[in-house]
Amino acid sequence: MNNKIVDFQAGKENQLHKRKEAKLDEMRQAFRLARGEADKAAANSSISKKKNRKSKK
Repeated sequence: MNNKIVDFQAGKENQLHKRKEAKLDEMRQAFRLARGEADKAAANSSISKKKNRKSKK
């Protein structure tokens, strides 16, 4: 039989961290939407994407 040690605690902590980050992102999104910043952020991101598409010659 293999004598490999399985560390369940590290996997559990990683999973909890991902859940907390997802929850935090949802809360940030909700606050931005409540303040009306979601439209501004979307507009700014589309503008910045257009700037990045220009080829440098």
